[in-house]
Amino acid sequence: MSAHHKIALAAASLLTLAGCMQTDEQIGWSNRMHRQIVAEETTAELKIGSIMPGEKLGLQERDAVRQFALAYQDEGHGAMIISRPSNGPDDISAMRASADARAVMLAEGIDQVQIAEGTYDGTGARSAPLIISYRTYNAVVPGCPDLSSVDVADTTSNSAMPSLGCAVAVNLAAMIANPSDLVGDQPMDPADIGRRSIVLSKYRSGDKTSAERNDDASGAISSAVN
Repeated sequence: MSAHHKIALAAASLLTLAGCMQTDEQIGWSNRMHRQIVAEETTAELKIGSIMPGEKLGLQERDAVRQFALAYQDEGHGAMIISRPSNGPDDISAMRASADARAVMLAEGIDQVQIAEGTYDGTGARSAPLIISYRTYNAVVPGCPDLSSVDVADTTSNSAMPSLGCAVAVNLAAMIANPSDLVGDQPMDPADIGRRSIVLSKYRSGDKTSAERNDDASGAISSAVN
């Protein structure tokens, strides 16, 4: 093979490899694609439609409000809102049900300043439910396509598959206990000033700053397992 042919072959090989190469920006984008877990704001709702005329909430409805109040304490943000119908089938019953729901929430430890009440127009409705709601967050991975729409046999480009990283990110999102942590930093409790002064005092005097170890902190294996 002549030197000219060798040079031409080497140039063709370099062009082929260049076609497969991605820029740093493309690589960075591919690594982040469908891996960004975000907090999506949503509204949790409890609708109570079975309000007996002239009566308060039944036992089943009160228990539903109680469970909803517990969920609010665990994941809720902002106020817990009670919306009752106005100009509905029975406004008096709706007002009594609203007051009963509020009493259940207070009994579950929700501060009264966290409960807001209002009305919505129930004109002409045959059944206007009592609606209790609060704001919460879900951890989601936006942009992940349905796998049935992905052609895994399409290798015409050197780009990542549209579903790359989706399964891992979705699984990680499901493990997040409090999705609102993704919105921003959470408030921290104040530092223990007393403990801090003790540690600094020991540090300055050259003593150990850790707590004294006792038998409860021992790592010895019990003889009961022998």
